[in-house]
Amino acid sequence: MNRKLSLLLLLGVFSFNCVGFLLPNKEQKDSSFLQSFLGLFWGNPNQVRTVSAEVGPAGGTLQASDGSFSFQIPAGALSDTKVITISREVSPNGSIPAEFGSATPVFKFEPEGLHFFKPASLTVTYNQGNSAEAGIEERSIGMYYIKDDSTLEKMKKVSVDYSSNTIQVEVVHFSFGAGLNIQIWLVSSGIMTNPTSVSNVADRVIDELANYADYGYASVSEYYQANAGVLGPLLNQLVSILGTDPITAAFPNADFDGDGAPNFEDPMVPSLGPVITVSSISFPYISVNSGSNNSTDFTWRSSRTGTYTIRKNASDCNSGSIVFSGNVTANVNQTSASISASSINLGTNALRICVTSAGVTGFGVATITRDDTAPGVTVLPSGGSYGTIQSVALNCSDTGGAGCANVIYTSNGSTPSFGSNCAITNGTLYSSSFATPNQTTTTYKIKSCDHAGNQSIVLSETYTVDTIIPTVTINSVLPSTYLKSGQTATISWKSDKAGNYEVKLGSSCATGTVLTGTNVSGATSANVSITSEIPVASFGSEGTKTVFVCVSNMVGTKGGTSIGLTVDLSNPTISASINSGIYSTPQTLTITCTDLHSGCHEIIYTNNGTSPSFDASGSIVNGQLYTGSIITPNNLVLEYRFLARDHAGNVSSELIRNYTIGQLIPKFTSFEIPEYGAKGVIDEVNKTIHIAVYKAIAPDSTATFTTENAVSIIHPGHSPIPFVSGDPIHLGQNENELVKELILTSPTGTTVNYKIYTFPITVGRYEYILGSSPTSELYIKALFSSNPQVNIVTSQGSAPTTCARLDQYTLNCTFTPISSSNGYFMDVVVTNDAPYHNFTLVKAAKMTVTKNGAGEANGEIPYCLIQHPLSITQPVPGETEMIYARVYYPGLTSRTVENPAVTGQIGIGPIGTDPRTSLQWTYSSAQYNISEFNDNPNNAEYMAKVRTYRGTASYSYVARFSVNGGLNYTYCDTDGSGSDFLLSGDSYPNLEYSVNKLGVINVTNPNPPF
Repeated sequence: MNRKLSLLLLLGVFSFNCVGFLLPNKEQKDSSFLQSFLGLFWGNPNQVRTVSAEVGPAGGTLQASDGSFSFQIPAGALSDTKVITISREVSPNGSIPAEFGSATPVFKFEPEGLHFFKPASLTVTYNQGNSAEAGIEERSIGMYYIKDDSTLEKMKKVSVDYSSNTIQVEVVHFSFGAGLNIQIWLVSSGIMTNPTSVSNVADRVIDELANYADYGYASVSEYYQANAGVLGPLLNQLVSILGTDPITAAFPNADFDGDGAPNFEDPMVPSLGPVITVSSISFPYISVNSGSNNSTDFTWRSSRTGTYTIRKNASDCNSGSIVFSGNVTANVNQTSASISASSINLGTNALRICVTSAGVTGFGVATITRDDTAPGVTVLPSGGSYGTIQSVALNCSDTGGAGCANVIYTSNGSTPSFGSNCAITNGTLYSSSFATPNQTTTTYKIKSCDHAGNQSIVLSETYTVDTIIPTVTINSVLPSTYLKSGQTATISWKSDKAGNYEVKLGSSCATGTVLTGTNVSGATSANVSITSEIPVASFGSEGTKTVFVCVSNMVGTKGGTSIGLTVDLSNPTISASINSGIYSTPQTLTITCTDLHSGCHEIIYTNNGTSPSFDASGSIVNGQLYTGSIITPNNLVLEYRFLARDHAGNVSSELIRNYTIGQLIPKFTSFEIPEYGAKGVIDEVNKTIHIAVYKAIAPDSTATFTTENAVSIIHPGHSPIPFVSGDPIHLGQNENELVKELILTSPTGTTVNYKIYTFPITVGRYEYILGSSPTSELYIKALFSSNPQVNIVTSQGSAPTTCARLDQYTLNCTFTPISSSNGYFMDVVVTNDAPYHNFTLVKAAKMTVTKNGAGEANGEIPYCLIQHPLSITQPVPGETEMIYARVYYPGLTSRTVENPAVTGQIGIGPIGTDPRTSLQWTYSSAQYNISEFNDNPNNAEYMAKVRTYRGTASYSYVARFSVNGGLNYTYCDTDGSGSDFLLSGDSYPNLEYSVNKLGVINVTNPNPPF
């Protein structure tokens, strides 16, 4: 019958689809045993049972009523509903092989041609019979397809439950089942003796032993020894029937009897024929690759003399290809010819050595593996960056079959290498896992070699290991942890470990944002100070900021520390508990400062009218620290100015509060006449001010003053316009003259009247002639203290002065003049004890110098004379007639225009004395006079009268002129002798002056009656 299978179909349905256990046909021996054995499975041939059911896409189960079988169809195996029928006790289409017999019912499945989209499963109950529990007989139970050509195909076993004696298989199509345990029993009991059938049973046992791991055994030897009671008789029967033991020969390196010797040296049952022993193989593993073991040979011996063949990949001594042949002598070692790797197949190659002696053939097997695949190495863990020391394991694998021989490695940058036969020429042999060095980067280069001599490529793995987390220390933060607008946070820090760093704003080193600034990221060395500068703008909005300084070690693990900074871009605000105003009693003033972010640091204040201030560092420049509430003083006008500073250095606006407390008494604190340097002496008891005035020429001068507690100053009798500093004030010329009365009014309405008096300061003999005497004297009249000091100050230096008090108002002072060719003014400085002031009498006196005879180049006037009259007679003492004098100086004098640079005087003195040296002369200022009788347009005429006094009958008079304010004088007589201006024009010889040519005044009656 033609059967077709599809890849998508898990169950093929045929006209006869049968499955069951198979049992080899029994030879005509012990028929009673066979009948009893088969009866366990067959039962009554007439007991045909059929089970039917509708099964749809949801799946379902068909089960025999006696529980002997069940058939499970999973959900999704069918696309629509079908009627499934299972019949047992049917006959198969194919013939059962001669060595098998039916051991279970045969099942038929309908409908024919049904396709399943998912595999179904069949569970059948079997009878354990005489089989040992979970022994090799029971473990080898299997199910088989019986094909149309009467051959068998083993089905996929899903599971076997040895305790309940059920076997479950995956159903693809249906046939009979067979059990290996029956076949073993048939051979061991001598029922089966046909060499071919016996050889087939041996092959099945070999297959079963090879799958030892499927049954939980560690080796084929362990599996054999667990079933030695069943397999031992079988091996003896194999040698008896076949003359040799193919099962032991299939596992030459196993140790079936467990005595430590492999099967090829110590078989379980000695062969009846020659015993072949392989003593050595030069290279069990070979490869075609260059540098590997490319060929091998092996040494063997036979227990008997005979002929031999060596066959490649033969299953017995009649198959495979013969590679060597010849004669062999008993117990003499034989060495095969060289076997190249290229001459054998990849993988394990069995070279069967067959020796025939006396018609019996024995064999041995030399196993050689060709492995052309280089081994590989798995490194655990693989290279990378680690925060802990790693234990590196090198796991070698070889898929070609030779198995790994050596694994070597280097860590110094060199390349590991092997010589021939995996000999190490460079590198360290790996034996167990090794630890990576700490705080460094290490590259391991790894190479492996298998037993065939194949060498792997060099594998490289790099490990950076650092278990030490950096410790960061912040040394300082400037200007402070509080920041204001425009500032830069300067953070000085260092790490005890080198690494890359970041200065971040956030909640940890793992999060946050790198700030903007100088040295906010980069690399640092260990214990080297780094200064990170971060502008306050980088922090964004105001408030508390957490700054992390983070340093990564070699593997990126961050260590760090943080500091809290407060960004405060707003100025603090301050308020006062008491508003400005007028209060009758002292007030308790409390200042409150408010600052949202950094908090108020300190408040300072002044009460003297100046503004409080801080410097850039926050130190107080002006003001005092506010430490608590202030109780205002009584009876005062106060101005408080407050200023606050927060911790970030922001400064508030100035807060000003003005208070008038209690009853305020107004008063003058100073009163001065600046143009005369006069300072008033204030008497608070009598409410008077005395002003000392020197040379008070103008009737009114400017008064400047300061007051305390005064809001207005009124001058009685005048319009009610307040008198203010800078207004004019009349200066009296008499001692203690009342010049003004002023009324001061305080903010609380209190008034005080001040009376202002003046008294003059005068200097007698304010002009002196240098050279007239070695000492000079002057008189100073003023209101002095008890011990005044006088000093003469000139452009030539200071002249020591000695003064004596003549009376309460007069000082007579003597000093030594300083020589000078040009004369000089003298400032008289009077230093008084308190309460009086110091007075400087500017240009109070002067020292003059006569220029007669000095020449025009030295300041002498080239021409002057007494013009008219040349003498005077008057009856009684008194004022004389007008005296005229003329003068010429180039570029200065004119007949019609007065030049203020030219000054003239008419002087009178004792007759016969020289006015240039005598101190007894007095002078009257001459006035400029335009005269029609002046015959020279460049000459100027001046005139004056002088006064004679009672008791003196005769006087001399003289004219004198100066072009430098009276410091130098040229004296003029009545004829101008020596000056030939009229005759010679511009030629001016020295003016000739004679005391004998002065004008003369005669008083007829010097003592007239009263």
